[in-house]
Amino acid sequence: MTGRRAGHRRLRPPRRSGWPGAIAAAALSTLALGVEGSTEPAPAAAATAEPVEASGSVHSPFAGAIEVARQRVVKVYGATVGMEKGYASGVVISEGRVVTALGGLLESERLRVVFADGRRSAARVIARDARRRLALLQTDIADAPHFELGASVALLPGDWVIAATNCFNIAAGDEPVTTTVGVLSARGTLEARQRTRDFPYDGPVLFTDVIVSSPGSQGGALVDGRGRLVGVIGRPVLSTRTNTWANYALPVEEVAAFLSAPAESPGRAPAGEAPAVASTRADLGIRLFSVGGRTKPAFIERVRRDSPAAAAGLRANDLVVGVNGRAVGTCEQYDAAVKGIQPGDALELSIKRGEEILTVTLTAGAAP
Repeated sequence: MTGRRAGHRRLRPPRRSGWPGAIAAAALSTLALGVEGSTEPAPAAAATAEPVEASGSVHSPFAGAIEVARQRVVKVYGATVGMEKGYASGVVISEGRVVTALGGLLESERLRVVFADGRRSAARVIARDARRRLALLQTDIADAPHFELGASVALLPGDWVIAATNCFNIAAGDEPVTTTVGVLSARGTLEARQRTRDFPYDGPVLFTDVIVSSPGSQGGALVDGRGRLVGVIGRPVLSTRTNTWANYALPVEEVAAFLSAPAESPGRAPAGEAPAVASTRADLGIRLFSVGGRTKPAFIERVRRDSPAAAAGLRANDLVVGVNGRAVGTCEQYDAAVKGIQPGDALELSIKRGEEILTVTLTAGAAP
């Protein structure tokens, strides 16, 4: 009888050669130590975290810009007219002067402005722009911080922006206005309506993903990450392209153009007086089909009633193929062809209606 116990066989792992075998052996040894060694758990890796203040707060990287904007945005209170609330926002642009959105609330005899430090002042409208829908207010407080309207800021889509407004009339007295951080979505032109009427301003705007179409936001400031004014938030309007609220601001260049125009220029008038002419821009009463981001033929989408286009017999779905003998193939080419036309100018349009090519002559009017 041999030295081995009957019925028992000793199992051995298969032999491995070279470094793979060494690795396997090391792994088995480690496993054995883990099973047969100490039962104390291995220490967990030390967790790391960003340092915070003792209070546990973490500062926004835009804290400085937010503070700059808050100190230069005011709360504007006036009349409640129809569905329009009696409150808005405004931006201080010089000693005692505030730019805000033009609206019915400014017709109040008790128009007043509340500054960031809580000081109150009566206000009066000293200039207005019916096309841009902007107004300039004069107050009695000349030492409040104000924005410097210098050169335009070269913002690109995706750049950070901050909206400072008194949306929903949340703030009162010296309470800070609401600030919201987002990005510049795009630069473009505004095609919008206000309730059932076309909105008169169709110039350049800054589109943002910040919600600035809430009541009270109009007239507020849009600033960049350094606190520089890049735009003034316009009145709430619906985009005719998407039928949704447009979140936009008039770029600072448009604000500067409004402020630099002579007080007696068309579209601006003292408070309580309607401007004799709403705008010096020519108007034909035509709106073309707009398909965002695509080159499109110059099909007429709508002809406004009592407009020069209506008087000339133009219709929806007419295709404009020429202006004053200049070939037109796209909406962009049409815009370029009529860009220099002034109210009172006569022009000749070539249109395609079905299979016919027609020529119509009309006289440009002034934009409403």
